[in-house]
Amino acid sequence: MTRPTLLFALVACLSCSFALAGETITAQEVEGYFYADGKMTRSEAQFEITYFMDENTVTRTRVYDLNKKQVIPDNTVYQIQRQLTSDPANGIPLGGKPVIRAFGQPGMDAVEILIIDEIFVQYVKSTSNYVVMSRLKRIK
Repeated sequence: MTRPTLLFALVACLSCSFALAGETITAQEVEGYFYADGKMTRSEAQFEITYFMDENTVTRTRVYDLNKKQVIPDNTVYQIQRQLTSDPANGIPLGGKPVIRAFGQPGMDAVEILIIDEIFVQYVKSTSNYVVMSRLKRIK
């Protein structure tokens, strides 16, 4: 293997270090917002969420309600958008950090965008009459 090829392979592997296939990600909610009827309401941290990420999908495998101390069953599957410039599989993005974005449908009338970076997991969920935004910190 030539030096430039070896260097390119090393950089590509390092840029994907937080997005390895078969990775389990657990994150605890820091804050959330609920928007309905023209009003935005801030909510306190309530959930710990676990995701399993493979090559092209992310599956939400567990939602734990910290207030009620109970697990809410979930198996929402998100499709990772690998064509985006900031995706770690595309190398180190200029002027930004690597981030994984994926789209899912957590219910019959809902869509969700999931954003995963090295420190946080964020999501925006939209239904026909409300929007939820949440920020979770990854647990190492």
